[in-house]
Formats: sequence, structure tokens, C-alpha cells
Amino acid sequence: MKDRPKTLPSSCREKKRYLIFKVISDRKIEFEELIKAIFSNTINLFGSLRFGQTNFRFLQELYDSKQQIFVLKCLPKDVELVRLSLALIPEIYGKKVCIMSLGVTGTIKSARNKYLDSI
Repeated sequence: MKDRPKTLPSSCREKKRYLIFKVISDRKIEFEELIKAIFSNTINLFGSLRFGQTNFRFLQELYDSKQQIFVLKCLPKDVELVRLSLALIPEIYGKKVCIMSLGVTGTIKSARNKYLDSI
């Protein structure tokens, strides 16, 4: 029997929010390009210290390349900061883009049901 550390009960864990965004562009944006652009823009906007505190994550398995829809996971206190940093991205590698927030959910299941029909 392996000795694994005990996991925290769900009542003690930090809550998460899942933000769903859509990239509007004339050309297709690759997932790696999107990640790099979002990271660099967020660091430029808030600085390295605040960027490290936001603690948001990309869910690559929920990226729909056909519809250009992606999901980010973050803490509830950082929802507005993440939305702001994404709204202020004018272009990605010379391609003009508009990143639109579709919604915020509390679970991955509801994000799939409401916004990600094809995944």
C-alpha cells in the first residue's frame, strides 16, 4: 500500500471559475500563439508579481480550434482581471483579433453543456 498524502475535503479547497472565451479573427489562431500572447499581455499589463498571483490556467483539452473557443480556469477574485487582460489584446502575431468573453461557470460540465457543443 502506497502512502499518499490525504486530499483536502472540497469544503476546504479554493473555489474555481471557468471562463469561456471566443477569438474573433480573419485567420485561424493556433493554441500556442494564443497562450504566448495572453501571457505576454498579462505580464505587460499587471507586472510579473500580479501575474503570478492570478494563478490562471488554460485547459487545452477544451480548446475548440474550429470555433476558436477556449477555457481558462482561475480563482473567483481574478475573474475581472483575466477578462480585462484578454479584452485588451489587439493582435496576435500580426493578426488582428478580438477576444470576446462568452461566460463564466463554476464547473467544467456546465461550461461544456452551455458553450462547447462539439467537445
